[in-house]
Amino acid sequence: MASVVLSTTVLTHAAPTTNAVESGASTSTTPTPATTATTGQEAAASAPQASNDTLLAAQLQPSNKALSDANQELLSRNAQLQRQVNDLQTQANVLVYESRGQLFLYGAFTVLISLLVGIFVSWLVFVRRERW
Repeated sequence: MASVVLSTTVLTHAAPTTNAVESGASTSTTPTPATTATTGQEAAASAPQASNDTLLAAQLQPSNKALSDANQELLSRNAQLQRQVNDLQTQANVLVYESRGQLFLYGAFTVLISLLVGIFVSWLVFVRRERW
């Protein structure tokens, strides 16, 4: 059971990819070392799967108009996200400048309070000297 699970995961990850050919000619793929290590029964089962994948890919090929519409939608979404990023960067810059301004005000208040305390202490010292 574990060997079957291991071999299927190896096949899905190591399977070569093929591009759909419009002329209908089949493409040959070289087996990878991981696929040659599998049993013959599993290799036979994967061959129809590869051709089905090729046919499915050819059927699901998007049209140029669908690709153009999807591209325009992605470009508009990209522009919208870019505007959001710019707005968020502006908000972050404003917050940084506001915090710097607050720190400046805190420093100014600290200097003012320490100046007032210094004046008060020096006044007390000079008043006591005169009383001696």
